[in-house]
Amino acid sequence: MKTEVKADPKAFVTLRFAGDDLDPGEITRVLAIAPTRAHRKDEFYFAGKRAGLLRGRTGIWFLATDELVPSDDLQEHLAFVEGLLYPQSGDDRRITKLRALLECTNSRAHVTCFWRGDSGEPAPEISDGFKSATASLSADIETDFANKNSRVG
Repeated sequence: MKTEVKADPKAFVTLRFAGDDLDPGEITRVLAIAPTRAHRKDEFYFAGKRAGLLRGRTGIWFLATDELVPSDDLQEHLAFVEGLLYPQSGDDRRITKLRALLECTNSRAHVTCFWRGDSGEPAPEISDGFKSATASLSADIETDFANKNSRVG
């Protein structure tokens, strides 16, 4: 989903796990961080003033970095997410646990990278290191990049 370009320069990343049998509490336990939003399939959740109370069509665990990383540099947001997945260099225990959870609940991992830049500013790149870090989760990586006057990437 592409968003309308209105804001000042900004960057953030969302990490999302979704599946009908997903227990978001298990993702929270593995990553040791509270999600921005989480619910099980058919569980009611508050989606804000406009949307009100909704019933989850699938299980979701969702984390947005905009409130966690005080920077408009997309690379810092990507590094934060990578640090959640690999808290120490070479430590793949979280990835192994997440992969097993996703497999047994038939769930998927998704990463969305948002970036808004100044006019003419080139879009950032998603590093090969980040792509490699999320590859073992088979996470799709979506980008939503634009500068003030046009879509980029």
